[in-house]
Amino acid sequence: MKKILKLTIIYLLIATMFLVGCSSKPANDEPDIDSNIKGDSRNATLILKNLVNPFCVTVKEAAEEAAIEHNINLTVLTPLQGDSNEELSQLTEQAVVSGDCDVLIMFPSDSTGIIPAVQKVYEAGIPVVSLNTPINSDTVMWETFIAAENYDVGYLTTSRLCEAMEGKGQVFLIEGVVGAQNSIDRIAGATDAIKEHPDIEIVAQQAGEMNRAKAMEVVQNLLQAHPDVDGIYCCNDEMALGAIEAIAAAGKEGQVLVAGCDVNADARVAIREGKLAFSCDIGAYDQGYQSVAAAAKILDGEEVPERIVTKMVVVGIDEIKDYE
Repeated sequence: MKKILKLTIIYLLIATMFLVGCSSKPANDEPDIDSNIKGDSRNATLILKNLVNPFCVTVKEAAEEAAIEHNINLTVLTPLQGDSNEELSQLTEQAVVSGDCDVLIMFPSDSTGIIPAVQKVYEAGIPVVSLNTPINSDTVMWETFIAAENYDVGYLTTSRLCEAMEGKGQVFLIEGVVGAQNSIDRIAGATDAIKEHPDIEIVAQQAGEMNRAKAMEVVQNLLQAHPDVDGIYCCNDEMALGAIEAIAAAGKEGQVLVAGCDVNADARVAIREGKLAFSCDIGAYDQGYQSVAAAAKILDGEEVPERIVTKMVVVGIDEIKDYE
């Protein structure tokens, strides 16, 4: 009996030694729970100023398509109140502390107001892709900036407007969101274009906040003060469409030329109907797609250019056939 017991113990010892020897790691090692280490993750967050403007909707759709093609987990965050810099800043800070953001794509509403939030992203070591509206920081806190040349957008579109006005008359300039650099640059370009026509006078300049209803209200008020206006340049199509509604309400259809920017679906219809003189295609889809493509390159350790300029074209009745 004792002999059998000894043999059993020996067999058990041999079996235990065999199992330990076949183990890939010491028995007291803890399991490797976090197998998806930071360097292998492909998570990008897009902070988008609103999802009301058709331009922003197109940017989102393009970004999501690019994310699928580039194998990126994309999170899109927008404020409850469109264009709220306070909410955009809060969303940005949440992205930093979440631990799930490897690259942040920023489409702000306020070029200056967003700086403190982006500073936190920068200090956390998270790469930033700046999209559409520049961040007016003295420190370059982004890997690349993707947008059309907004000064050229304003200059070329307003030049077409001035030509259609035959170089004379009165003009309104309708700005976008106060503090947004894209609006500032477009208005600067528009102003310089008008200066080349000494018989054209800027009689009013006011913000329409990139919003159709707001721009309609603004233009309605301006028309009461300046009923003889001949042209209106708006920094985006939503405001241009609002201006058209105000013109119709004032009984001035066909008397005032209006120009906008984005060539969104409603603007295309308005151009075909002769209600909108011009719009400028600044590549909403291209901007959204390129932002995620740039994020993919950053995640892959590749260099990206400091500036990616998307193509633009001024669209009137002669060019609208290309958008059918």
